[in-house]
Amino acid sequence: MTARAREFAGRCDALIFAGGDGTFNAVLQGVLGQDVTLGYIPAGTVNDAAGNLDIPKSVRGALNVITRGRTGRVDCLSVNEERCAFCIVAAGALTRVTYETAQDKKRRLGWLAYAIGAWKRLWRAEGFHAAATCGKERIEGEFALAVVLNGRKLARFSVGRGADMGDGVCEAAFVRQSGRGLRAKWGAAFAVLRILIFGIRRGGKRVALLRGRHLTIRTARGVLWDFDGEKGSRGDIDVRVLCGAVKMFLPK
Repeated sequence: MTARAREFAGRCDALIFAGGDGTFNAVLQGVLGQDVTLGYIPAGTVNDAAGNLDIPKSVRGALNVITRGRTGRVDCLSVNEERCAFCIVAAGALTRVTYETAQDKKRRLGWLAYAIGAWKRLWRAEGFHAAATCGKERIEGEFALAVVLNGRKLARFSVGRGADMGDGVCEAAFVRQSGRGLRAKWGAAFAVLRILIFGIRRGGKRVALLRGRHLTIRTARGVLWDFDGEKGSRGDIDVRVLCGAVKMFLPK
């Protein structure tokens, strides 16, 4: 998908594609830096990219955006100057659910398949140590979940309320997990649920927040980061907002 996107982006005015957030991420790797307009038809299980951009989830509605909408630019995230993410960079609890859930379950149950997998993982998640810096702000500790958002949607939930994919900044939320016992895991699990229901800014005392254009997170080499629900890199990451880097057909 990335190779095809790169091939055609250099000789087409517009590139129309269908798929989920992982497909969007694959296309993004191929077109970044090229002057091509993306038209997106959401056809995945969650479709956070479409939710962030208010693109209808029906084929007819998405095609109307492409044929009758406007052309605009939105931000994306550069990770370690090697790969990009469109909506989300995350590690810890829940992050592996998207690609560890069997395809037949996705087809039969849709988004509910993710919800079941997330519920099982939430109570078994192990914390990891990390230190994050954004400008003059710094946080450090043991965390159950770390998520960097370019926009407001996370697994269909509006967790970054008020955020915009064209504001030039990202928001990061870190859910603390002090200790390895059952009580610590339950506390972190309820903090994650609170974020999903009320948003990251009302996540409670267990949630630490950072906001800016450049974020550095230092952690163990074994910690796996996911980009838009797909396997990304491990260990330390350096995240920068690429302002207006993606040209798209958007709703009026």
